Amino acid sequence: MKHSYLSFFGGVVFLTLFPGYFFYHTAVAGAFFPPVLGGFFGPMSVVLGIPLVLLSFVALILGRERTLFIDQAFVLYLLFVTTWSSLHFLFGTGVQESFPFYMYNLSTIFLWLVVYLAVRGLDLNEKWLRWILSLSLFYFLAIAAWNSNGQFYDAERIAGDAVRVSGYQGLARSAAVVALVLLALNRGLRAALIAVIAVPLLFLLGARSEFMAFLVVAAILFGIREGASRTMLIWLPLGIAGVAYLAISFQVFDGSSRILQLLEIRESTSYQARSELQRYAVKTIAEHPLLGSYASQMYLGEMGGYAHNALSAWVSYGLVGFLGFVLLLGYALVQSARLARKGYAADPQVALALAFSLYAVTLAATAKSVNDPIFALAWGATACALDKRRRAGKPLLTGRGARS
Repeated sequence: MKHSYLSFFGGVVFLTLFPGYFFYHTAVAGAFFPPVLGGFFGPMSVVLGIPLVLLSFVALILGRERTLFIDQAFVLYLLFVTTWSSLHFLFGTGVQESFPFYMYNLSTIFLWLVVYLAVRGLDLNEKWLRWILSLSLFYFLAIAAWNSNGQFYDAERIAGDAVRVSGYQGLARSAAVVALVLLALNRGLRAALIAVIAVPLLFLLGARSEFMAFLVVAAILFGIREGASRTMLIWLPLGIAGVAYLAISFQVFDGSSRILQLLEIRESTSYQARSELQRYAVKTIAEHPLLGSYASQMYLGEMGGYAHNALSAWVSYGLVGFLGFVLLLGYALVQSARLARKGYAADPQVALALAFSLYAVTLAATAKSVNDPIFALAWGATACALDKRRRAGKPLLTGRGARS
């Protein structure tokens, strides 16, 4: 199996799961397409992910692909989480025997694997990939602006009660991921233009976590890649001023946008609910510091009762599971930062690894549970950047045992 074939299929999977997700749910909400694919992300991960996993396995067996340390660490963590969840399901008591919760964890593992492999083989030099992503971001903004009142694009409200579509967080995930890839692909004026499109888009989508995480990553990327250039001193400030002028002209700041609630975040009901879940997680960890309390979120009545940060890994998978999760995130961030520091920041693959790593760490610290598939973006992108260095004959920055 040639690497180019695997890379092409990985690109197809990536486009399907991220920009494709946005377009599918928008079409369903507007009654342009029947809801035959359910939540889309899960079903399409199975339909396209199984062939991708099989192709990757065949390429590995035939020796066409070689593993790196991060590949091995990732697979080891998948095996740990699978074993941990299975043991609790088979031999646990009470809510630990919950089959839906068990399947929820297994689906997380599979989604991680599919996203990891898709990004692991992503070739950012492909023009077709660049064009589709660029057009997607533009259409995202057009759709959100057309279907909102300058405050919030609510696909669920448009669809009504008869059809279930993605909430704002799923759409914002697609928008942020596409925007980060485009930032990695472009520099100078074009990068500034992407930021100018992405910021109002994420504002209209209303996901506060994705909005703030994107701002953090964009600021760091611009600082590293642009420095004291015309982009930073002229084009980006002009773009921001233009967006601000339009927002003031259309009285956006006088409305009740979800993003504007960040100014009074402590009064937000979702913030208060998350604070309560955070306290529950800390209490659970204090009572069970080594093994955590697998499936204890079910005592709160539903599977969504988890801490919205990395502590969810400690509660679900114990201290070892938490450390493994944090070390994977930390390793990806350190390696991508070291590649950038060595002078490879202009390389889109390195920039993407750094962007996704910063994005994942920010959300792991503030907003997302261990079960979110976005973390695999960071791990897969870092593996991709390191593998590109290996293929180019450059020394890897991973120390001993980096390759097998």
